[in-house]
Amino acid sequence: MRKQGEEKEKGRSFGYLISVSSAVIFGLMPLLTKTVYQSGANSYTAAFMRMLVGTAVFLLLHRLTEKTALSVNKKELKQLLIFAIGYGTTPILLYTSYNYLASGLATTLHFVYPVLVVAGSVLCGLAKLTRRKVICCILCMAGIIAFYTPGGEVSLKGILIALASGVMCAFYTIYLEASDLLRMEPYKLAFWNHGFGMLIIGVCALLLRKFCWPGTAGGWTFALLLGLVTAAASFLYQQSEKYIGAQDTALLATFEPLTSIIIGYFVYAEPLTGRNIAGIICILLSVILLSTEKAAPSHTNAA
Repeated sequence: MRKQGEEKEKGRSFGYLISVSSAVIFGLMPLLTKTVYQSGANSYTAAFMRMLVGTAVFLLLHRLTEKTALSVNKKELKQLLIFAIGYGTTPILLYTSYNYLASGLATTLHFVYPVLVVAGSVLCGLAKLTRRKVICCILCMAGIIAFYTPGGEVSLKGILIALASGVMCAFYTIYLEASDLLRMEPYKLAFWNHGFGMLIIGVCALLLRKFCWPGTAGGWTFALLLGLVTAAASFLYQQSEKYIGAQDTALLATFEPLTSIIIGYFVYAEPLTGRNIAGIICILLSVILLSTEKAAPSHTNAA
């Protein structure tokens, strides 16, 4: 019994580690996307490349490391398609909101999703709502709001689209834990998730005529690098739910804008204001509270 408890605690610690790692890697995206956009590409192309590269990478990793077939049964196919609705539309909605709102406001509205994940997990019976989780939600939202710099036009349409991106992100995060998808082999799951995401984004981009490819060799290089980086971050995000569940994974995702703020300061010499520092402190406090909370009962889909 003691050994099982130690193994569970190790798995929980590993879950926190890969969840924070995922958020930090996602926080590197602005550094890469700026170069991709400068080469003539746009957000739709970047999102499509992210899914395309991920599909290829996880296909290769599956072939090299797993002996099971890549095919799925009807139940798995249905669950993958439902998951893909949220996974594929989230970047489309978020990127579209940038056409109506300043990116800082759009990102702030998008990051309502950790709170939605906590609430949704409770309603779905996946996890209990503890006092500490409520405090963590408040700290995370306070931190995200502190990162927002007022300015730019405000559009009701843009606000609704940005909020919708957060809702869809919360949906696929909760659904991943509630479904049987986490029982699939990791690379197989990642392959199908990226494959269906690529299909959804590709169809939308074609219908809206939004494809704009990089015009330079450097642009293509950074687009491929962006795909590799985000594929790794997405994989870690999905796998962290095996160990710590949807609630903690979503709350720890607030490390993403924190990382972007720090990169902006060191790479682009962007000012680090008192509000930014207060936001960083809030998010770090929430992480400390999460990591020191006693382990909850095992998740039904835990590995």
